[in-house]
Amino acid sequence: MTELHHFENELLMLKADISKMLSLVLESYEMSIESLETYNIKLAKRVLLLDDNIDDLNRNIEESVYQIIARYNPLAKNLRYAMTMAKFSSNLERIGDLSCNIAQKTIKFSNENIKCELTEEIRKIIGISLQMIKDTFKAFGEKNIELAIKTWKTDNKIDDLEKLIYNDVFKKIKSKELNEELIVPFILITRDIERIADHCTNLCEEIVYIETSKELTTFL
Repeated sequence: MTELHHFENELLMLKADISKMLSLVLESYEMSIESLETYNIKLAKRVLLLDDNIDDLNRNIEESVYQIIARYNPLAKNLRYAMTMAKFSSNLERIGDLSCNIAQKTIKFSNENIKCELTEEIRKIIGISLQMIKDTFKAFGEKNIELAIKTWKTDNKIDDLEKLIYNDVFKKIKSKELNEELIVPFILITRDIERIADHCTNLCEEIVYIETSKELTTFL
């Protein structure tokens, strides 16, 4: 087998690891949301345990990228692909961390016996952010530039909802529709979700860059 074949095989293995990490991150986020909605501490703790696997994959991917660059000294698109995989992995790892933040709030609510009924707006921002992760996963697997750009644009909806939620939370607390002790948790949950969406936009930018060698903003 030639050196080129070895290089191509290692890139395929790297992409497979990224796909596995994407799957784990999606699972982690879905479980963290379900744990929050159902007060399921066991599920929340599974999110925290799963994060160890995500962290391990991130380290393995970073090490693989360094090894590929050192061993094959790739140029142009191949170098760009390898370096972008490291950035991709880092963004996925951060989404995993933010899912842990949400799971930890489930545990906190349970330990402090706080009743947490999510508002309609928070449920909506959760749904949009979850779809962003799924679409990012699909765009990566299919090399779908159009879907990556569409997903990137969705972040505007997240930003608008974040502002709406902040205003709504304070309004409902003022009118006694919401418990005051939920001010900080709801704001922090919303912030975590907004940051997850931001990392999705980063991933979409990397997908476009991998496939076209151009910045995503040049297609707008």
